Amino acid sequence: MLVISFSYIAKYVLIFFLMYGGAYVFVKSICYKLSESVFIFCYMLLTTFGMLAFQELYHENFSFAAHFLIIGLSSFVHIYLPREKNYMAIFTVVLLLLLSAIQWLQLVPLVTPFGFGSDDIAAAIKMADGYFNGYELLNTLATIFFAVFLVLAAIFFVLAMIQDKQMHTRKKFEVQGAALRKTRHALVESKVYEEMANLVHDLKTPLVTVEGLVSLIELQMQAAHDSAAAAYFQRIENSVEKMKDMISEILDEHVKKEIEAAELLHYVTSHLALDDQFVQLHIHIEEPVPMIHINKIRFSRALSNVIENAVHSFAGKQGNIWIRVLTEQEQVIFSVRDDGSGIAEKDLHAIFEEGFSSRESSGLGLAFVRRVVANHGGTVNISSLKGTYTEVRIGLPMKKEPISEVYQHIGSER
Repeated sequence: MLVISFSYIAKYVLIFFLMYGGAYVFVKSICYKLSESVFIFCYMLLTTFGMLAFQELYHENFSFAAHFLIIGLSSFVHIYLPREKNYMAIFTVVLLLLLSAIQWLQLVPLVTPFGFGSDDIAAAIKMADGYFNGYELLNTLATIFFAVFLVLAAIFFVLAMIQDKQMHTRKKFEVQGAALRKTRHALVESKVYEEMANLVHDLKTPLVTVEGLVSLIELQMQAAHDSAAAAYFQRIENSVEKMKDMISEILDEHVKKEIEAAELLHYVTSHLALDDQFVQLHIHIEEPVPMIHINKIRFSRALSNVIENAVHSFAGKQGNIWIRVLTEQEQVIFSVRDDGSGIAEKDLHAIFEEGFSSRESSGLGLAFVRRVVANHGGTVNISSLKGTYTEVRIGLPMKKEPISEVYQHIGSER
């Protein structure tokens, strides 16, 4: 009797799994864009039609009470089971466990009055059990197996829910951690900038003192008529004046003025230290180039960072850097291209991120460039081929009026 019972359970679990599982997959493939209620309705309709067809084909009088119980439980699982990547595998396991539990319920004589176990084979097994054991064997054994499979299905379902909740919690923590790191970085940057602004502001006092003392010494030296000393004093005064301009513009980074591209490049390249480098610098400005509206100091620092990175790419070897200014798609483009070592493709996507660096540095240079360019309403892009070249293109919004004087070529070769 036990062998017949297990054979009965195995046979119809497989048959009903193909019926319910096939109907589920078929409806899901057709109604995946529809609402849950429409999906459940189509699923119930198709499985009921399949059960009726099975009844007509085999005439075994299967219980529709069990059928509706299976539909209800599998629909509940479908609605509440998390839609993760292993969803179908989990649903398959839970459906198999539920079918096994319901099939064992078919053999419990106590629930026969409720419409369970009305098919011919189940009725015959229960009749034999009643004759030989007074229904004690199946009432005990089938009930135990029903409870075991039902509990296993519930445990599996709950574990899937817990795992999904843990995954969502972990993702939430990751998002919160990223936001916290970003906020912490912004606070540190804000503090650093505040301290830098205070320091720059405090530099005004010693600069005024230096300027005054230089003027006094220059007056005392005028009697000596030393032309060389006068030239030195003039250079000192020019440097002090430039430092005062830099301090003024740094303290108010939002102050922007119109400037010619040629003047900007002359200012940037005059501060580059290329005397000990085997680098040739080529500068070309195409015509006509409009005036650009920028914060001279901050944009110069950004452009200097790009050029210095190009210089570092040669690692003390000989090379060329081409700086071009041109107009393109309503933008003034500053192109800095070198024939240095290039950048690995895997690093290109992270090159402008805070803290990224291929050298032993802070990794703030190119992040600063992107921030400054964005503050000017511009764009910055980089392209590179390892061992061949690197090109950084900075685009600024173009002014409508072109400059009156065209600079075909400025620059020098170092």
